[in-house]
Amino acid sequence: MSAYGPALFVSRKDGAELSQEERAVVFRLVQSACLSLMLTDDEGEPVRPSDHGYDQEEEKALGVLLHSSYAYAHMPQEIQVEKAEEWEEEGKRVAAEVEKHAPGVYAFTAYGVEV
Repeated sequence: MSAYGPALFVSRKDGAELSQEERAVVFRLVQSACLSLMLTDDEGEPVRPSDHGYDQEEEKALGVLLHSSYAYAHMPQEIQVEKAEEWEEEGKRVAAEVEKHAPGVYAFTAYGVEV
């Protein structure tokens, strides 16, 4: 059975590759943003973002899984739609926090993923 959760994909606005060092910096910025926003998972625990890969689902973007749960797969379709919208908004909030620390450098995309 698969887990699902919100992912934030971060790429450079100038289209350049993210170096290994820059990916580490971006990941730490996302972690810090989640802490400052006091984001919680479906069980009410603080989220623990994890690396979702680089240049996979989004070109030249670092994917960061904010949190995941197995419950999504068992939700009715209308609840899944609502949850997907919540995840997108959650990603936007994290992106706004990251943007404060690196204005104008990164582009962001957020949506739910299967892990």
